[in-house]
Parts: sequence; structure tokens; C-alpha cells
Amino acid sequence: GQDLAGKIHVYTGEMDNFYLNLAVYMMEDFLKSTADPRAEAVFEYGRPMKPHGWQPFTNAELVRMMAERMNKHAAAAR
Repeated sequence: GQDLAGKIHVYTGEMDNFYLNLAVYMMEDFLKSTADPRAEAVFEYGRPMKPHGWQPFTNAELVRMMAERMNKHAAAAR
């Protein structure tokens, strides 16, 4: 729904050790098919052949990105 639009970010290795990448491909296809509202989800795959736990940035970078987003949206809500 609208509450999740632009808030879904999925990062996975192309060759997940638990084959979770297959479910991510299905989720991406489903979310691309939604129209009202569009999910506007971000999917990024670790290629070539990255395993489970792959992410395109360090944990510190992820925390900074999350803090920036929270601060931006908290300021807009005030």
C-alpha cells in the first residue's frame, strides 16, 4: 500500500547460499506488477555470484543512510 511506497530496499547475492535470491526475483516481479500504488521498491543483486549476506555498502554506510532518511522524514513531520 501507500505506506510502503519507496520504502522497500532489497539487496541479495546472485547466488545466495540458501537460494533466497529466487524468492527475491519473484518478489521483484510481483512488486513491478502493482499499480495502485506503485511499490517503487529498490532491488540490487550482487553479481557475479555473490553469496548470502552480500550488500552493496558497509554496515556503517547503511546506518548513515538510515539516519539521513529518518532525520529527513522526522523534520518533515514536525
